[in-house]
Amino acid sequence: MSARRNTCTALLFLTGLAAAVIFLCLGLLPRPAGFRDAVKPSPAALTAVRKDGVRRSAVPARPDRSAAHAIRQGRPLSLPDFSGGVEDLIGGAEPAINDLLDREHTFIQLYGGAQRLLLHRVVEDPDPKYTVVKLTDEVLTFADLNAQPRDMTVRADELSAFAQRVEAEFQTPVLYVQAPSKLDMAPLPDGISDYSGAEADQVLAALSRCGVDTLDLRPAFRAAAAERPDALGELFFHTDHHWTPAGAFLGYQTLCEKLAADYGFSLADDEMLTDPDSFTRTVFDGVFLGSQGKRVGTLYAGTDGIEIWSPTFSTSFTYTVPMSGIEREGPFVTSLLFPERLAQTGYYDTNPYTIYAGDDYLLSRAVNHNAPNAPRVLILRDSFGCALTPFLSLVSGEVMAVDPRNFNGDQEDMMEYLRWLKPDLVIVMNTASSLQVDPLFPYLPTARAAALAVQKQEAR
Repeated sequence: MSARRNTCTALLFLTGLAAAVIFLCLGLLPRPAGFRDAVKPSPAALTAVRKDGVRRSAVPARPDRSAAHAIRQGRPLSLPDFSGGVEDLIGGAEPAINDLLDREHTFIQLYGGAQRLLLHRVVEDPDPKYTVVKLTDEVLTFADLNAQPRDMTVRADELSAFAQRVEAEFQTPVLYVQAPSKLDMAPLPDGISDYSGAEADQVLAALSRCGVDTLDLRPAFRAAAAERPDALGELFFHTDHHWTPAGAFLGYQTLCEKLAADYGFSLADDEMLTDPDSFTRTVFDGVFLGSQGKRVGTLYAGTDGIEIWSPTFSTSFTYTVPMSGIEREGPFVTSLLFPERLAQTGYYDTNPYTIYAGDDYLLSRAVNHNAPNAPRVLILRDSFGCALTPFLSLVSGEVMAVDPRNFNGDQEDMMEYLRWLKPDLVIVMNTASSLQVDPLFPYLPTARAAALAVQKQEAR
């Protein structure tokens, strides 16, 4: 009986695979939307999106995507007024056509297409921790099929000791911010376990016991999921593990409440800084295949769009990345954002998420010329910080962002950084799954020792 079942499964898989090949050859499967329809996109080929609220009731409104269909049909649309030349940056680009199937990723595409035909919600990967799971509303996530609970006591104790040292030596407060993940808004299928949420709870509790201030962003995202079933697909990318700009804005709004209440940020007279109606949102549809989508291909995952948020009020920044020789001046959308990266092509070779803040740089600095007397913030963050820090810059005198994965030093070197940068507030922000990643904590003794041991092993 078992042999017969295996034979049927094999035949079904081969049939699905053959069907995928036939559909691909005939071009009958839906092709992802995006720049493939416009070799030379102009301002008339951009999507106008209405300014819907993100957190009137802790839930973002779904952008109006009717304009996206007009793009694919070649009908002209008006471009929101981006001051600072963003029209020239994007309108003059000549991106090549994004092919649905390229030679280098044929197997990924065919395998993912077959998995979709077989209606599989779980797509296993050669590396078990990168197994792709489909949640609600076609949203993907990573799951580790071999996941085991991990004791985070040492990580929490060392974070507490670091925070207490910073406050003692520099009289600078430290705030730990727990960023959300998709699994805070939707559960995994039965039989698959994830312990990152419990590990984050453990760290937050331990930090609080030691007197370290904390902010958990997850309740705001859970409230959004409870109020609107489609909130998951609005606050997180479908094919990528990061939050969308709308999700980052919700996190920013929640953080600003804390900064105003406990850290002296003057926001009462500047409500527009956290009001989503004070931003124009322009969506570029079908231009992004995220980290999870790259594992299973566009036939299984589809593609994501990405929004550019542009303040309707006056802004002026200087954004520098000292180690990369980057210096940009001007309004929010052309200094803190990199919209010209939409000109880059290839689903598998680009990452439009880095339009926000540019990349996971070792150190970036955003000086807000409109608020020279506002507090200066140093944020030690994982990649979720890319989308958050431009918004945070609106309420800060300066935001200095450090990605510790690129930091070649220990705690003493980090203290030298703090002595040099002189922040008024230090924020440590991580997603739950990042808490296990030793390279994100080189300034903690145990994490640094573990990372060095891995480097030595890899060098052999």
